[in-house]
Amino acid sequence: MEASTLPLVLHVFDKHYDAGKVLFEELSKKMRSKKAIELEAHLDFFSVYIQLLERVHFNKKKKIGKIFSPFKSLQKNLRKVKHIRFIQEGFTSHMADKGQYSDYQKLISSDKDRVYTEVYELILSVPLHQWEDLYRDIYKFSQGMSILNINTAINQIINEEIDYFYFGTKTRLDAQTISDIYKGLKKVTALEKIRLSIGLNSVFTHVVHQEIDILSKNMDTWYKNQLLLQHLGSHLGKKEDVSKKYQPVLTLLQKNHKELTNAIEIRCQQLFTRMLH
Repeated sequence: MEASTLPLVLHVFDKHYDAGKVLFEELSKKMRSKKAIELEAHLDFFSVYIQLLERVHFNKKKKIGKIFSPFKSLQKNLRKVKHIRFIQEGFTSHMADKGQYSDYQKLISSDKDRVYTEVYELILSVPLHQWEDLYRDIYKFSQGMSILNINTAINQIINEEIDYFYFGTKTRLDAQTISDIYKGLKKVTALEKIRLSIGLNSVFTHVVHQEIDILSKNMDTWYKNQLLLQHLGSHLGKKEDVSKKYQPVLTLLQKNHKELTNAIEIRCQQLFTRMLH
C-alpha cells in the first residue's frame, strides 16, 4: 500500500471510531436515546468499512467478517432505541393532545423501558478491550489496500446497490424494498465519503447527491409513519374489541403510508435511472 494511503483511508474511520467509543463510554454511565442513535450511526459506518475490507481482501472475507461480531447484537438493539423514539414522536404528533389513548401511551412507555434496559445491559457486557481489538484488526487489514483496490471495491459495491435499487423499483415498492433502499442509500453515501477522503472523485454528481439526500429525508418520514402504523396495528391486533377512537388515527397513518410510498416510488425511478447512466 502506498505510504500516503493508509493514513488517508484510516482518517475517516478514526473519526467514527473515536466518536463511537466516547458515546459508548457515556452510555455505559447513563442511557440516552440521542446518544444511542448517534452510536448506531457510527456502528453502521463500521459495517460499511468492513464490507469494503472484505471486498478488497476477498480471500480473507470470513476472517474480516468476524471483526464486527462483538458489536452486531449492540447495533441491532440500538436500532430498537431509534424505533421506539420514532414511535414516541409519532404518538406525540398524532395522539398525545387527545388525552384518550392512555392505554397505548403506557405500552410505548413500557416498551421503551424494556428496550433501554436491554441496550444498557448489552453495553455493560461489551468490554472495552473489544474496541481496541476492533481497531487493531481494522488497522491490520487496512494496510493491505491501495487506492486502486479501494476504487475498484467501492465501485463494485455501489454498482450492486444500484442494480438492486433499479430492480426493486421495477416491481411495486413494498415496505421491505423501501427499507432496503433506505439502508443502501446510507451505504452509498458512506462509501462516497471514503472515496473523497483518499482523494478520489465522487462516483455521482453533486445534483445526484442532493437528490439522494431529498429521497433519504422522504424515506425518513415514511419510516417513522410505518413504525407507528406497525406498532399501533400490533397493539390493536391483540385486542378482542378495538375502540372506535383509534379509527381516525389508523385512517390517517394508512393515508400517509400510501401517499409517501407513491412519492418515493416516483422519486426512486427518476433517481435510479439517472444513477445508472
